[in-house]
Amino acid sequence: LSLRIDAPLRDPANANLTPNPAKAPWYFLGLQELLHYFEPTTAGVLVPGLVLTALALLPYVDRNPSRAYADRKVAIVTFTMFLVFWAVVTLAGSFFRGPGWIWYWPWQGLFFDL
Repeated sequence: LSLRIDAPLRDPANANLTPNPAKAPWYFLGLQELLHYFEPTTAGVLVPGLVLTALALLPYVDRNPSRAYADRKVAIVTFTMFLVFWAVVTLAGSFFRGPGWIWYWPWQGLFFDL
């Protein structure tokens, strides 16, 4: 693949000139996307805290000893909803945000960094 497609190398890093948009690493893009819609306390403290608390309490909510998938519907649905939400906000922050953090199609200038 690297023989056919060149890597998009840019100028050396300059602390006085940040790229537009300035994006967090991929694992924090979901939080950065939430910060766009909510105030910092809600998006940076409350939402992640509630998600982590819910995930920590999940084994105590679904105490079904069965290992069959048909008997574990609560755990499977909860995890699937969390995974889909996380994937949507991360992909939106990675591929659909351009200069000024506006909505942007990925093929309009390729403003995403992998």
